[in-house]
Amino acid sequence: MKKPFFIALIICTSLFLTTGCNIIDNGNVKEESISVKKDKAKELDVDLNLGVGEMTVKQGTNEWVKGNISYNNKNLKPKVSYDLKGTTGKVQINQTKKHFSNVKIGKKINKWDLELSNKVPINLDVNTGASKTNLDLQGLNLKKIDIETGVGELNVNLGGDWKHNLEANIETGVGKTTITVPSDIGVKIVSSKGIGKSNVIDLISKGNGVFVNEAYKDATVIMTVNMDMGIGEVTFNLE
Repeated sequence: MKKPFFIALIICTSLFLTTGCNIIDNGNVKEESISVKKDKAKELDVDLNLGVGEMTVKQGTNEWVKGNISYNNKNLKPKVSYDLKGTTGKVQINQTKKHFSNVKIGKKINKWDLELSNKVPINLDVNTGASKTNLDLQGLNLKKIDIETGVGELNVNLGGDWKHNLEANIETGVGKTTITVPSDIGVKIVSSKGIGKSNVIDLISKGNGVFVNEAYKDATVIMTVNMDMGIGEVTFNLE
């Protein structure tokens, strides 16, 4: 996984031809539509880097990525890029830290609502600073998930019918985290506890921070969640 977002969020790239952006000036709030067009890629690497604000991610678009971003300070405007290398499409939506000192936190509006395609395998990397993040990952064709948060609230829904093994690496800082896992495939949670509190609901303890569901023993498909928690509260529950 990446280093803490406060240090590592320095990626700034220009827009590629396959990325469409339309900006609407609605008073003090700008609304930007994002569309990364579907092409010949056989899989996607999707990097989402949000410094401060709200993020919602789910499946639902016929393109690679589609969504809307709203912000009321030009320094919150993200950079969106796409690049096809071989058979892998690289999507990046990045918010730089460079001008955050000019943002009045108490008066900010910064919201990302994104939809991802379920047509090709995706390696998903989410990195946030101070945020409320909702990741409804049901129905996506995910190969690997890396999530790192700083301060705020994180909700991750990994429920659904997964057809292949999946590894999710989640590292939290300060705040409240809720992770929902499926009951019909095997689930193994490996948790490294920090100063915070953990709640594990309807899962079986194997000791040393390891928990499994009832389906794990005979499962042919296994989801492994590696959890590194900091300060705050983390809740695991079955869908």
